[in-house]
Amino acid sequence: MAIHSSSNQDDSNKRAMPSYFNLPPLDVSNAFPQATPASVFPPCASDYFQFDDLLTPEEQAVRKKVRECMEKEIAPVMTEYWEKAKFPFQCIPKLAALRLAGGTIKVFFVLLSSFYSQGYGCPGLSILGSAVGTAEVARVDASCSTFILVHSSLAMLTIALCGSEAQKQKYLPSLAQFQTIGCWGLTEPDYGSDASALKTTATKVEGGWILDGQKRWIGNSTFADILVIFARNTSTNQINGYLIFILTFIV
Repeated sequence: MAIHSSSNQDDSNKRAMPSYFNLPPLDVSNAFPQATPASVFPPCASDYFQFDDLLTPEEQAVRKKVRECMEKEIAPVMTEYWEKAKFPFQCIPKLAALRLAGGTIKVFFVLLSSFYSQGYGCPGLSILGSAVGTAEVARVDASCSTFILVHSSLAMLTIALCGSEAQKQKYLPSLAQFQTIGCWGLTEPDYGSDASALKTTATKVEGGWILDGQKRWIGNSTFADILVIFARNTSTNQINGYLIFILTFIV
Protein backbone atom coordinates (compact mmCIF):
# COMPACT_ATOMS: atom_id res chain seq x y z
CA MET A 1 0.00 0.00 0.00
CA ALA A 2 1.37 3.37 -0.98
CA ILE A 3 1.00 6.11 1.61
CA HIS A 4 1.28 9.71 0.44
CA SER A 5 2.13 12.50 2.82
CA SER A 6 -0.33 15.38 3.20
CA SER A 7 2.18 17.78 1.67
CA ASN A 8 2.52 15.63 -1.44
CA GLN A 9 -1.26 15.36 -1.66
CA ASP A 10 -1.58 19.15 -1.41
CA ASP A 11 0.97 19.58 -4.18
CA SER A 12 -0.99 17.18 -6.38
CA ASN A 13 -4.21 19.07 -5.73
CA LYS A 14 -2.59 22.38 -6.60
CA ARG A 15 -1.27 20.99 -9.88
CA ALA A 16 -4.75 19.69 -10.70
CA MET A 17 -6.43 23.05 -10.12
CA PRO A 18 -7.46 24.95 -13.24
CA SER A 19 -5.29 27.89 -14.12
CA TYR A 20 -8.14 30.38 -13.68
CA PHE A 21 -7.69 30.25 -9.89
CA ASN A 22 -4.79 32.67 -10.32
CA LEU A 23 -6.61 35.07 -12.62
CA PRO A 24 -7.96 38.49 -11.55
CA PRO A 25 -11.66 38.85 -10.64
CA LEU A 26 -14.06 38.11 -13.45
CA ASP A 27 -15.42 41.10 -15.36
CA VAL A 28 -19.09 40.14 -15.52
CA SER A 29 -19.89 42.67 -18.24
CA ASN A 30 -17.35 41.02 -20.56
CA ALA A 31 -18.07 37.44 -19.56
CA PHE A 32 -21.85 37.81 -19.83
CA PRO A 33 -22.57 40.62 -22.30
CA GLN A 34 -26.21 39.55 -22.49
CA ALA A 35 -26.75 40.37 -18.80
CA THR A 36 -28.44 43.66 -17.90
CA PRO A 37 -26.10 45.93 -15.91
CA ALA A 38 -27.29 46.87 -12.43
CA SER A 39 -27.39 50.52 -13.44
CA VAL A 40 -29.77 49.90 -16.37
CA PHE A 41 -33.44 49.09 -15.93
CA PRO A 42 -35.46 48.33 -19.07
CA PRO A 43 -38.88 49.98 -19.24
CA CYS A 44 -41.94 47.94 -18.32
CA ALA A 45 -43.39 47.00 -21.70
CA SER A 46 -46.65 45.44 -20.53
CA ASP A 47 -49.18 45.27 -17.73
CA TYR A 48 -50.00 41.58 -18.00
CA PHE A 49 -51.95 41.41 -14.72
CA GLN A 50 -53.70 44.75 -15.41
CA PHE A 51 -52.26 46.17 -12.22
CA ASP A 52 -52.85 49.72 -13.45
CA ASP A 53 -56.60 49.17 -13.17
CA LEU A 54 -56.20 48.73 -9.40
CA LEU A 55 -54.49 52.09 -8.90
CA THR A 56 -56.05 55.51 -8.65
CA PRO A 57 -54.58 58.31 -10.80
CA GLU A 58 -52.80 59.61 -7.69
CA GLU A 59 -51.25 56.20 -6.99
CA GLN A 60 -50.17 55.86 -10.61
CA ALA A 61 -48.53 59.28 -10.39
CA VAL A 62 -46.61 58.20 -7.27
CA ARG A 63 -45.37 55.07 -9.01
CA LYS A 64 -44.30 56.99 -12.10
CA LYS A 65 -42.45 59.65 -10.12
CA VAL A 66 -40.59 57.12 -7.97
CA ARG A 67 -39.76 54.86 -10.92
CA GLU A 68 -38.29 57.70 -12.97
CA CYS A 69 -36.15 58.94 -10.08
CA MET A 70 -34.86 55.51 -9.13
CA GLU A 71 -33.99 54.54 -12.70
CA LYS A 72 -32.37 57.83 -13.71
CA GLU A 73 -30.88 59.16 -10.47
CA ILE A 74 -30.24 56.25 -8.10
CA ALA A 75 -29.48 53.18 -10.24
CA PRO A 76 -26.40 54.66 -11.98
CA VAL A 77 -24.57 55.29 -8.68
CA MET A 78 -25.64 52.41 -6.43
CA THR A 79 -23.20 49.80 -7.76
CA GLU A 80 -20.29 51.94 -6.62
CA TYR A 81 -21.67 52.15 -3.09
CA TRP A 82 -22.34 48.42 -2.99
CA GLU A 83 -18.73 47.72 -3.93
CA LYS A 84 -17.44 50.09 -1.23
CA ALA A 85 -20.00 48.93 1.39
CA LYS A 86 -20.93 52.55 2.07
CA PHE A 87 -24.23 54.34 2.46
CA PRO A 88 -25.17 56.78 -0.36
CA PHE A 89 -25.75 59.90 1.72
CA GLN A 90 -25.75 61.98 -1.46
CA CYS A 91 -28.99 60.22 -2.47
CA ILE A 92 -30.98 61.26 0.61
CA PRO A 93 -32.18 64.60 -0.87
CA LYS A 94 -33.38 62.76 -3.97
CA LEU A 95 -35.21 60.18 -1.86
CA ALA A 96 -36.69 62.97 0.26
CA ALA A 97 -38.08 64.64 -2.86
CA LEU A 98 -40.14 61.50 -3.56
CA ARG A 99 -42.30 62.30 -0.49
CA LEU A 100 -42.59 58.71 0.73
CA ALA A 101 -41.55 59.16 4.37
CA GLY A 102 -44.48 58.84 6.75
CA GLY A 103 -46.62 58.07 3.73
CA THR A 104 -49.81 57.00 5.51
CA ILE A 105 -49.54 59.01 8.74
CA LYS A 106 -52.64 61.09 9.32
CA VAL A 107 -54.55 62.47 12.27
CA PHE A 108 -58.27 62.91 11.80
CA PHE A 109 -60.42 65.37 13.65
CA VAL A 110 -64.00 66.53 13.31
CA LEU A 111 -64.70 70.09 12.28
CA LEU A 112 -68.18 71.16 11.17
CA SER A 113 -69.14 67.49 10.73
CA SER A 114 -66.42 66.96 8.13
CA PHE A 115 -63.18 65.03 8.33
CA TYR A 116 -59.93 66.82 7.67
CA SER A 117 -56.49 65.29 7.72
CA GLN A 118 -53.37 66.83 9.17
CA GLY A 119 -50.33 64.69 8.60
CA TYR A 120 -47.50 66.45 10.49
CA GLY A 121 -45.89 67.31 7.17
CA CYS A 122 -46.38 63.77 5.83
CA PRO A 123 -47.71 63.23 2.29
CA GLY A 124 -50.94 61.49 3.32
CA LEU A 125 -50.68 58.66 0.81
CA SER A 126 -53.05 55.73 0.67
CA ILE A 127 -51.73 52.43 1.98
CA LEU A 128 -51.55 51.09 -1.57
CA GLY A 129 -49.87 54.25 -2.86
CA SER A 130 -47.24 54.07 -0.14
CA ALA A 131 -46.64 50.37 -0.83
CA VAL A 132 -46.34 50.91 -4.59
CA GLY A 133 -43.85 53.73 -4.08
CA THR A 134 -41.70 51.65 -1.75
CA ALA A 135 -41.84 48.69 -4.15
CA GLU A 136 -40.52 50.90 -6.94
CA VAL A 137 -37.59 51.88 -4.72
CA ALA A 138 -36.88 48.22 -3.93
CA ARG A 139 -37.07 47.32 -7.63
CA VAL A 140 -33.91 49.33 -8.19
CA ASP A 141 -32.16 49.00 -4.84
CA ALA A 142 -33.23 46.99 -1.80
CA SER A 143 -30.89 48.90 0.50
CA CYS A 144 -32.61 52.21 -0.25
CA SER A 145 -36.02 50.67 0.37
CA THR A 146 -34.81 49.19 3.68
CA PHE A 147 -33.50 52.60 4.69
CA ILE A 148 -36.89 54.18 3.95
CA LEU A 149 -38.88 51.39 5.62
CA VAL A 150 -36.87 51.59 8.86
CA HIS A 151 -37.09 55.37 8.87
CA SER A 152 -40.76 55.62 7.92
CA SER A 153 -42.69 52.42 8.65
CA LEU A 154 -40.86 51.62 11.89
CA ALA A 155 -39.56 54.81 13.52
CA MET A 156 -42.08 57.36 12.24
CA LEU A 157 -45.13 55.11 12.46
CA THR A 158 -44.28 54.11 16.04
CA ILE A 159 -44.12 57.78 17.02
CA ALA A 160 -47.39 58.44 15.20
CA LEU A 161 -49.20 55.53 16.87
CA CYS A 162 -47.70 55.62 20.36
CA GLY A 163 -46.19 59.06 20.88
CA SER A 164 -47.76 62.02 22.62
CA GLU A 165 -49.13 64.90 20.58
CA ALA A 166 -46.12 67.00 21.59
CA GLN A 167 -43.74 64.29 20.39
CA LYS A 168 -45.55 63.99 17.06
CA GLN A 169 -45.39 67.73 16.51
CA LYS A 170 -41.73 67.84 17.49
CA TYR A 171 -40.29 64.90 15.57
CA LEU A 172 -42.50 63.90 12.63
CA PRO A 173 -42.23 67.03 10.41
CA SER A 174 -38.42 66.89 10.21
CA LEU A 175 -38.49 63.11 9.72
CA ALA A 176 -41.01 63.52 6.89
CA GLN A 177 -38.55 65.80 5.08
CA PHE A 178 -35.52 63.58 5.83
CA GLN A 179 -34.01 66.56 7.65
CA THR A 180 -33.54 64.09 10.49
CA ILE A 181 -33.14 60.31 10.16
CA GLY A 182 -34.86 57.76 12.37
CA CYS A 183 -34.05 54.23 13.48
CA TRP A 184 -35.92 51.60 15.49
CA GLY A 185 -34.11 49.62 18.17
CA LEU A 186 -35.79 46.36 19.20
CA THR A 187 -33.41 43.49 18.40
CA GLU A 188 -30.88 42.32 20.99
CA PRO A 189 -27.93 39.88 20.87
CA ASP A 190 -29.43 37.17 23.09
CA TYR A 191 -33.11 37.13 22.17
CA GLY A 192 -33.31 38.66 18.72
CA SER A 193 -36.63 40.45 18.17
CA ASP A 194 -38.49 38.68 21.00
CA ALA A 195 -39.88 41.80 22.65
CA SER A 196 -41.09 39.91 25.73
CA ALA A 197 -37.53 38.85 26.61
CA LEU A 198 -35.68 42.16 26.23
CA LYS A 199 -32.81 42.72 28.64
CA THR A 200 -32.27 46.41 27.97
CA THR A 201 -33.63 48.38 30.92
CA ALA A 202 -34.92 51.91 31.39
CA THR A 203 -34.68 53.48 34.83
CA LYS A 204 -36.40 56.77 35.69
CA VAL A 205 -34.07 59.35 37.17
CA GLU A 206 -34.32 63.04 37.82
CA GLY A 207 -34.50 64.82 34.49
CA GLY A 208 -35.03 61.75 32.32
CA TRP A 209 -34.21 58.08 31.93
CA ILE A 210 -31.11 55.87 31.97
CA LEU A 211 -31.13 53.15 29.32
CA ASP A 212 -28.79 50.23 29.94
CA GLY A 213 -28.34 47.34 27.51
CA GLN A 214 -27.31 46.22 24.04
CA LYS A 215 -28.98 46.32 20.64
CA ARG A 216 -27.91 44.61 17.43
CA TRP A 217 -28.65 44.81 13.69
CA ILE A 218 -30.41 48.16 14.02
CA GLY A 219 -30.83 49.67 10.57
CA ASN A 220 -29.86 53.36 10.20
CA SER A 221 -28.50 53.40 13.77
CA THR A 222 -24.96 54.46 12.87
CA PHE A 223 -26.13 57.78 11.47
CA ALA A 224 -29.66 58.30 12.84
CA ASP A 225 -30.69 61.50 14.62
CA ILE A 226 -33.77 60.09 16.35
CA LEU A 227 -33.76 56.62 17.92
CA VAL A 228 -36.87 54.72 18.99
CA ILE A 229 -35.53 52.28 21.59
CA PHE A 230 -37.51 49.51 23.27
CA ALA A 231 -36.52 48.68 26.85
CA ARG A 232 -37.93 47.18 30.03
CA ASN A 233 -39.16 49.75 32.53
CA THR A 234 -37.53 48.80 35.83
CA SER A 235 -40.44 50.27 37.80
CA THR A 236 -43.26 48.38 36.05
CA ASN A 237 -41.38 45.53 34.31
CA GLN A 238 -43.25 46.50 31.13
CA ILE A 239 -41.69 46.97 27.71
CA ASN A 240 -41.88 50.63 26.73
CA GLY A 241 -40.59 52.69 23.83
CA TYR A 242 -38.18 55.58 24.41
CA LEU A 243 -37.29 58.43 22.09
CA ILE A 244 -33.66 59.52 21.98
CA PHE A 245 -32.66 62.64 20.09
CA ILE A 246 -28.97 62.70 19.20
CA LEU A 247 -27.29 66.09 19.50
CA THR A 248 -24.10 66.54 17.51
CA PHE A 249 -21.68 69.11 18.87
CA ILE A 250 -19.10 70.58 16.51
CA VAL A 251 -16.05 71.95 18.30
